[in-house]
Amino acid sequence: MPMEQIVGLGQKSLMEVLLLAGPILGIAIVVSLLINIVQVLTSLQEVTISTVPRLLASATALFVLMPWMWRHLGQFTVQMLSDFRIYLR
Repeated sequence: MPMEQIVGLGQKSLMEVLLLAGPILGIAIVVSLLINIVQVLTSLQEVTISTVPRLLASATALFVLMPWMWRHLGQFTVQMLSDFRIYLR
């Protein structure tokens, strides 16, 4: 298997990971930023105030986006396995 195919396969896989994990990480970052702004304005520095909403937002995003993620991952897997004979050379 040529090095270009290995690099291409790794690139496609990493892009898929970024595409699937990006929305959830983005939501967690936005929620964290908003909570941190509220904490600075109110001078409340409690750890649970920042952790629980971030976890709830991430879990909700995961629950809402899960059907899309499964469809996208399924399409990626079918695409990779349908052209598998290219990688056997």
